[in-house]
Amino acid sequence: MQHLIISAHPNQNSFSNALAEALAAESLNHKINPIRRNLYDIDFNPILTNEDLGQIKEGRIPEDIYREQTLIKEADIISFIYPLWWGSFPAILKGYFDRVLTNGFAFKISSNGPEGLLKGKKVVLHTSMGNSVEEYEKKGILDAFRQIHGDEVFGFCGIEIAGHYFYPRISDSSPEIKKQYIEKALQNYNSIFSRMHQISV
Repeated sequence: MQHLIISAHPNQNSFSNALAEALAAESLNHKINPIRRNLYDIDFNPILTNEDLGQIKEGRIPEDIYREQTLIKEADIISFIYPLWWGSFPAILKGYFDRVLTNGFAFKISSNGPEGLLKGKKVVLHTSMGNSVEEYEKKGILDAFRQIHGDEVFGFCGIEIAGHYFYPRISDSSPEIKKQYIEKALQNYNSIFSRMHQISV
C-alpha cells in the first residue's frame, strides 16, 4: 500500500513538515510505502493557465499535472498537512487542487450530475491554526472548515474522509505541546492503517 503525504508550508522547521516526516516514518512501521511531497520543495506551479485548460480539454495532460495525478492514482491513503491562512488553504495548495483534481481525472459531469472518480481512496486532513479551537467553535467555523475543506473538495471526488484534525495556537505552542499533537496524530493513524490492512487481506 502507498501513503501520499502532501505538505504545504514553506518553513522546513514548521510543525507541518515535522508532522509530515513523522507520518512517513509511521507508515514504514506499518509496512506502508510513504511518498512525501512538500509543494514548496518541489516548486509546484499553482497557477492554472489557459494553456493548461486547453491541453486538458484535448486529453493532453501537462507533465507536472500528470506526475501528481499518477501519485494520487497509486495512493491508497493521502494526507494533506497545511496551515490555515486567511480561513483557507495556502495558495500553493489551492492551486494544486485547481490544476491536479481535474475534470476527467478526479470527477466527471454527466446527465446525472457530477460523479467522483477517485473512489476507494482515503484522505486525512491536518490543519494547523493560529487561534484556539474554542474561538472557532463559538463561530461555528470548524464545521464550515470540515465541509468546505473536506466534503466540497475530496467528497466531491469520491474520496473517503478518514479524519480532519485541527492543531490550535500552533505558532505559540511549546515544543512539548507540538510533540503531543504529533503523537496523537500517529495514534489516529494506527487505527486507520490497521483497518486498511484488514480490508486488503
